[in-house]
Amino acid sequence: MAMCNIPSTNTDPQYRYKMPRLMAKVEGRGNGIKTCIVNMGEVARAIKRPPQYVTKFFGNDLGAQSTYTNKEGEGERSIVRGAHQVEDLRTSLDKFIEKYVCCENCHLPEIDMFIKKGIIQGRCNACGWQGELDNVDKLAAFILKNPPDESGMALGTVDQGGKRSKKPKGSKEDKNADDDDEDDDDHSGSGKEKKEKKDKKEKKEKKEKKKKEADDSDEDEEKEKKEKKEKKEKKEKKEKKEKDKDKEKKEKKDKKEKKEKKDKKEKKDKEEEDEDSDKDVQNLAYDDDQTKSVIVVLKEFVDSKGGKPSKGDFFEELRMQQLAKVFDNKVRLYVAFEVLCGNSMDAKALSGVSSLIDKVISSPKLPTDEVLWALDAYLQANPGVSKGFAMMLKTAYDEDWAEEKDILSYYKDDEGVGEPGFDEAKKLAAPFLTWLEKAESDDDDDDDDDDDEDD
Repeated sequence: MAMCNIPSTNTDPQYRYKMPRLMAKVEGRGNGIKTCIVNMGEVARAIKRPPQYVTKFFGNDLGAQSTYTNKEGEGERSIVRGAHQVEDLRTSLDKFIEKYVCCENCHLPEIDMFIKKGIIQGRCNACGWQGELDNVDKLAAFILKNPPDESGMALGTVDQGGKRSKKPKGSKEDKNADDDDEDDDDHSGSGKEKKEKKDKKEKKEKKEKKKKEADDSDEDEEKEKKEKKEKKEKKEKKEKKEKDKDKEKKEKKDKKEKKEKKDKKEKKDKEEEDEDSDKDVQNLAYDDDQTKSVIVVLKEFVDSKGGKPSKGDFFEELRMQQLAKVFDNKVRLYVAFEVLCGNSMDAKALSGVSSLIDKVISSPKLPTDEVLWALDAYLQANPGVSKGFAMMLKTAYDEDWAEEKDILSYYKDDEGVGEPGFDEAKKLAAPFLTWLEKAESDDDDDDDDDDDEDD
């Protein structure tokens, strides 16, 4: 079965978090047409979430009714009403993973989901982050009504119970009424009988009082024993939970080591499978019409923020477009250049939006060759900026977006041959590359002089 990264927008071939590629088929026709997710159970187990959550999210995101059943003899069936393309379902799955599977801090799918005080929260097993997940999405109400179990891979149950109070057979008022009847009868007897009855009554009251005190004492003792028992059970349960947690950590570590060894062997087979299976889903190129439409949408967003959006708002909007349209991180950086600087980017304009560009490059950290690819692609799309291209490279170097040795090897060793704009960029970058080599040579000479002085 073809595998893909979690989420599928991560293009790192050595990424170790994998899931089966979502498969779907359309069944029926007319009003009864529906889309069946063939491997929903396997995908849900891979991302460690109940399949009911994912199916419900598909229905909410695509505006259709959805059902999940697992009947004996029928097996697992995840249905979304209507005919839906597999690309739309995969994009929706990536949205679900971003909201409820990946950590907000380290972006790894290591979150344990749990409900606390009526709020959906998550705890990352990788970096230790803990906080609230998306409680605004329509799915949040469904999760609160159907919380996950301890494993996080199935729905749990909510236990409800109560205690019934015991009523005494006879009330004090009944006893007093009986005593009043006896007093009424005593009026008809002699004084001696009255005295005997009175003594008998007092003895009876003393006996009942003693019995009541003994019952209260037994009840308190029983209550104390019960509290001790509950406390002991709670302590044992906590110790067992901690022990299971330690065991689970050890198992995860062992599993991780085995998986890393296995991944090396399967890497070649995986690349061949992905080459065949990815034919139906291709990342957008920088010059696609859909990429241009993304640039237009993001420019409108920036204008709506007065031309000065915050880092978080801009990156979130750019990230949502990336998930919806499916393009890789270096094309994402190219899109950011186009949106923030238009078709007249120079060193000054690039420095003016450095904080926003820095957020795009660092989430996750892009290697130097991808940063240079985006600059070359921008030059290819906007040849009018060729005069200031060398200074744009220097700005990227000054902002620590690109390393000195990587810049030299990319252009001098022709690592970017065949990429858009590379040949023209190499010519225009020549003065900057000469300056870099000279600076590197001067640093080496200074180091040699220092060594001579030490001798």
